[in-house]
Amino acid sequence: MPLRPSLPWLLTTLAAALVAMTLAAGAIHKAESALAAAVFAIVLIATALRTNSPLWRRSPQNAGVTPRDALRQTAQLIMLAYLWCALAFYAIYLGTQIHWQHGWEYGSALLVIGLAHAFYLWRLGDPKGPFSGPVAVARAVRLASFQAVAIACGLIWIIAAGKLSSPKGDWAANQLFLAGGFAIMCLSMIIMKTHAVLSEQYARE
Repeated sequence: MPLRPSLPWLLTTLAAALVAMTLAAGAIHKAESALAAAVFAIVLIATALRTNSPLWRRSPQNAGVTPRDALRQTAQLIMLAYLWCALAFYAIYLGTQIHWQHGWEYGSALLVIGLAHAFYLWRLGDPKGPFSGPVAVARAVRLASFQAVAIACGLIWIIAAGKLSSPKGDWAANQLFLAGGFAIMCLSMIIMKTHAVLSEQYARE
């Protein structure tokens, strides 16, 4: 199922979650802030499942959908995840009374990664470009698998180290790391699943 028809609803929901988390964090309502971050993650994951799950079933509607098409669609959601987290860092640590000296640094790093994804998607949009060939797409999927493993290790560390209950101003950042990391990890796994299914289907043809 194409992503484009869902974009207005998706962007509106993500914007609402961003505002809700900023307001909750500014008022030091940690549970409500965590809930808003969770909504952001759930919405992105649900969107990816809704757009990818039809591709996991061989049907006439899937005809013509290439691994590049599927990668590009889900990579857009990963880009949105990085950009959303970057904006949340800026909004919370520059727009509220919560203080954490590294807030703008992490926000800037995530912004750069999000913009790098935007550039990659632009290059991937050219079906004859160097990023669009089967080998390049397979390489991108492998990178997504490495990303998923790295994030999983980071999430385990955040939870095991008790970072979510930090008394310092980084508690909101840790909520963002958890929600954003979990979303991107799941999206990366969905990329791997869809690529494997489509590659097998194309190999049979």
